[in-house]
Amino acid sequence: MQAVAKRILIAGLSHETHTFVPGKTTLAQFRTLRGDELWQADGDASCLAGGLAAARAHGWQVLPAIHMSAQPSGMVADEVIEQWWEAFAETATRESVGGIDGVWLDMHGAMVSESCPDVEGELLRRIRTLPGCKDALIGGVLDLHGNITAQMAAHSNAFVAYRRNPHTDGKAMAEFSVHLLDDLLTGGRTAVTVWERPPLILPPTATGTASAPMALLEARAREIEAAHPEILAVNVFAGFAYADVPDAGMSFTAVTTGDPEAARRELQGLSEIAMAHKQHALPTGLSLDEALDRVQRHTEGPVLIVEPADNIGGGAPGDLTVVLKGLLERGIRNVGAAIADPEAVRELWPLHPGERKRVRIGGKSGVVGAQPLELEVEMISKSDGKFTLEDPHSHMAVGGLHHDMGPTAVVRATSPQGGSATILLNSIKTAPMDLAQWRSQGINPEDFFVINIKAAVAHRQAYDPIAKASYVVNTPGPCANDLRALPFRHVRRPVYPLDEL
Repeated sequence: MQAVAKRILIAGLSHETHTFVPGKTTLAQFRTLRGDELWQADGDASCLAGGLAAARAHGWQVLPAIHMSAQPSGMVADEVIEQWWEAFAETATRESVGGIDGVWLDMHGAMVSESCPDVEGELLRRIRTLPGCKDALIGGVLDLHGNITAQMAAHSNAFVAYRRNPHTDGKAMAEFSVHLLDDLLTGGRTAVTVWERPPLILPPTATGTASAPMALLEARAREIEAAHPEILAVNVFAGFAYADVPDAGMSFTAVTTGDPEAARRELQGLSEIAMAHKQHALPTGLSLDEALDRVQRHTEGPVLIVEPADNIGGGAPGDLTVVLKGLLERGIRNVGAAIADPEAVRELWPLHPGERKRVRIGGKSGVVGAQPLELEVEMISKSDGKFTLEDPHSHMAVGGLHHDMGPTAVVRATSPQGGSATILLNSIKTAPMDLAQWRSQGINPEDFFVINIKAAVAHRQAYDPIAKASYVVNTPGPCANDLRALPFRHVRRPVYPLDEL
């Protein structure tokens, strides 16, 4: 007799919310797929693609609801949450007639709306009230940078987090989360999620999984899984520091079919490791002058000047100019810099290649450290800004293979001190996670002497292989490396490094 296909409702909602930056993230900034439109992701490099591929492999009857995603940015408008919920609830209610065996979700874990500091937790709570979903198994995939809450754990069974940062395993972990959910359903088992939170917030620069503390924590998590077969997954969440919510910061979860208290003790051990290495929460890096001194000692490039304060992948605007200004004033030649500035692109668009114009570049976002830089530039090229990733495992791949910088202009500027820079001006801020961002404009990033990188860790998969050296700078900006400089009001205290522990 042929087995009856499992009926699984699939949906997604993904946004990393930076609550300290101005402006609101509205419906217009979200890419929305409804119903069968979710299959448009099939075959690409995203988490949704991984979930769909694994669902097909397991013979699931997929019940597609809605998938919404947007770039990291400011507080999310409540209407976004309610539109997602309306579509999800309508699908669940309709499909409950035929029965719902499980719910698979592609979520971030650090989403904040105007009226809700724990969007994922609130939506999971609501899902449990729907027909057919009260006892359904709920699982899926979450970002390693989620600010996980007790409410999220209480209303879910089997979420799995990315295990690498840069996020080279997003699709793979989405597939794993499907396998985990399917195993539970096939065996007629249930699982619970146990949650633990140490009093620790890490800046993004300390969340790379190639070094402490994350490397130690991920290694110990795998040891726990190997030693305890009933613990199906141990998730290490580095957290997202730029959300002023009660549970911002590091957390751990365990998906277990056994004794929850036994799993909790293992998570408490992880918390002890994290707190033993809490010094990583303190800022590291160089002043801009120190970094530029070191750059000038090099004879070969590319040398990376990494600017985490304007980390696009962390919700910053990508329009700060302090590093570019410093490079030009030092007379450093052959600099590459990408700046998000739709206004400058519009102003320069009528120019033909070779024509020149004086223009104010960047610094228009109004965030801490934003200051326009006035330069005379030469137009090099223009494009629609669309590109396809060259590395399907780059950090950027969690959002798919195809990306759009919007109308894009490449210009060249020189300074009286002899400095020179090629500036990629994009209309839609684009995190530096894949070299195709430059190559799509006919530029080989390997040819630069210095590249200004607006990131913390996510760029490493793409840029470390070509870099001769890399220097992290501490500069003013909304993603400040020193978390003590941010005006936290809602985070649960005491917490390190905001408080001495």
